[in-house]
Amino acid sequence: MIRTQYLKGDQLQTGGKEQIEIWRQQGGAIWVDIEGEEELAEQALLDQLECHPLAVQDAQRHRHPPKFEDFGNNTFVIYRGFERFDEDISIAHVQVSFFISSNALITRRNGTSYGVEKLWGSATDLQRYLPTPAILFTRIVNQSLSEYIKRMLELEDAISQMEDEMLEAPTDQLMQRFVLYRSRLRKLNRVFRYHEKVFAEIMRESTAVLDMNESSIYHSMQDVYDKCERLDSLGTLFYEQCGDLIEGYISLTSHQLNKTMQALTVITAIFVPLGLLSGIYGMNFENMPELHSQNGYFVLLSVMATVAISLLIFFRRKRWL
Repeated sequence: MIRTQYLKGDQLQTGGKEQIEIWRQQGGAIWVDIEGEEELAEQALLDQLECHPLAVQDAQRHRHPPKFEDFGNNTFVIYRGFERFDEDISIAHVQVSFFISSNALITRRNGTSYGVEKLWGSATDLQRYLPTPAILFTRIVNQSLSEYIKRMLELEDAISQMEDEMLEAPTDQLMQRFVLYRSRLRKLNRVFRYHEKVFAEIMRESTAVLDMNESSIYHSMQDVYDKCERLDSLGTLFYEQCGDLIEGYISLTSHQLNKTMQALTVITAIFVPLGLLSGIYGMNFENMPELHSQNGYFVLLSVMATVAISLLIFFRRKRWL
């Protein structure tokens, strides 16, 4: 699918591939969005639009880390957006490649991008940002990052709730959720760190298209970088928090196990001497002194009761019970 947004003066037109030739002849600004095209046809179109062959190769790779590269007449950026972000941090990532020039923005993606769709349907925003494709690029990324932050802040509430559940009644299912969250946060943090590095590099290495001396571009790009930095810190915070909760869960279960073992130890300590006494007097030797005692049975029971009660009092004073 190839679709376009073409702006000439105040007229914004939504169409397909046919508008590219109109833009070439009449000028103006255009946004070309490509998704699901056959690779050879896509490569031919991008070559016609003067995209660098090496950038096209990177864009067509199914998985490529976020990156930034300047080719003079256009700037190439790979951004890792998302199509779906569930509560359990199950994320369907979408790789979006941007080719940014002075009068055109080309987006090439391998799925539905939240940021692209958010801007595509807003005629007001397109009329405002499309004349400067560099700013439109930052707005697309900004929309995606804002939604990332929103979902991450929702995740903070979920982790807090899980922490309360752990303190009330730790379960194996809760432990599994902690481990799952930590694993997925580690992968997500890798994406956030890539983004922070890429946009820090863009801020540092101003290009002809992404000119940081232009105040509007600079402030818009600074907003993007700030969001990347915040996401990186949030991801790291939640990752460490999940790690702390896992350690807390292990400590709680270990404490519960220790209490159980302590109770079993007390029971064992009480019944060992009782078992010893009953074992001794269970030996029916002919010459045992107490064997023919008339009150021997009751005396032995009294001794056993005294031993048990004394041990119970001792353990109570030691606060083992």
